[in-house]
Amino acid sequence: MSRSTADLSETQKDSLRLLYRGYNAKEIARMHGVHPATVHQRLTAARRALGVARSMEAARILAEAEGGPVYDAVIYDEIAVAPAAVDEPSSWLSRLPWPLPTRRRPTNDLNFLQLLAAILGLASAFMIAAALYFIAISLLNSVV
Repeated sequence: MSRSTADLSETQKDSLRLLYRGYNAKEIARMHGVHPATVHQRLTAARRALGVARSMEAARILAEAEGGPVYDAVIYDEIAVAPAAVDEPSSWLSRLPWPLPTRRRPTNDLNFLQLLAAILGLASAFMIAAALYFIAISLLNSVV
């Protein structure tokens, strides 16, 4: 088969351009207002017209034919990293695996051993606090 982009329709070219920019079929379908299966059909027809096996290869051929920048998106695209939330507390206490949902972890995703350890740790902390309270009360009563 030939590698001519003249056989491609405008919708196939648009789908290939968006695919080359990194969008997936669902996102392309949403942009064009069609079903994702329609996008898959367009990409399949474009692959057949260009005689290639992969849609990304067809998109690269179209980019070369149109004189656009040809690059490997995996290597050269910047990685978008979400910045850390400013209002999150960063104390050691907030990083403990609490058995209840917290702001940092709204769902309780602890396994059984982590849950058991957290409950035993909290129970121990309450027992130590109660013992210290009773010791302080007995010391105050002995002084008075």
